[in-house]
Amino acid sequence: MTQKNVQANTTRMEYLFPVRFAVGWMFLDGGLRKAVLAPVKLNPNSPSFAGGKLVNFLPHAGPFQGFLLTILENRGLDIAFITTFSYLEIIVGLLLVLGLLTRLSAFGAALMAAGFAPAYWLGSTCEDEWQIGALLVAGAITLMLTASGRTFGLDKFLYEKFGDRGIANVPILKWIKLW
Repeated sequence: MTQKNVQANTTRMEYLFPVRFAVGWMFLDGGLRKAVLAPVKLNPNSPSFAGGKLVNFLPHAGPFQGFLLTILENRGLDIAFITTFSYLEIIVGLLLVLGLLTRLSAFGAALMAAGFAPAYWLGSTCEDEWQIGALLVAGAITLMLTASGRTFGLDKFLYEKFGDRGIANVPILKWIKLW
C-alpha cells in the first residue's frame, strides 16, 4: 500500500478536536455549574444539595446500588462523593479542552459517564439524558483510543519529549496511555 493510500484511509486527527472540545466542555460545565455558579449544590445544608439526586438514582443504579446505598447511609461519604465528583468533572473537562493528558482524562470521563449510565433513564424529566450520556461515553472512548490531544493540544509537547507512556508497566494499566 502506498503512502497516499494509507493517508486516504485514515482519519485526520484535526477532525477530532471538536469532539475533544465538546466532551471536555460538557464535563467542565457540569462541574463548574455545581462548584462555581451554584455552590449551594455542594452545600449539604441546602435544599439544592446535589446529593438528593443520588436518592432518585438509587433504584436505577444497577451494579452500583450497593456502593450508592453505602454513600447515602453515611452523610460524610455523600458530601465527599458529590464534592469529589464535581471537582473531577472540572479537572477532566479542563484537561480535555486543553488536550493535556488526553487519554488518561478521557478514560476518567468514560468511567464517570458510564458509571451514571443507569441514571440516564430516570423518567419524564430526563428525556434526553441517555443521548447525552451515550455520546459522552462514545466520545470519551474515541478520545482515549486516538490520542487526539497530540493535535491542537498540549499532549503534542509531552509526546515529542517522552513518547508514548502507559499509566504503569503492569498488564492492564500499560495499555491506558497518559497522552
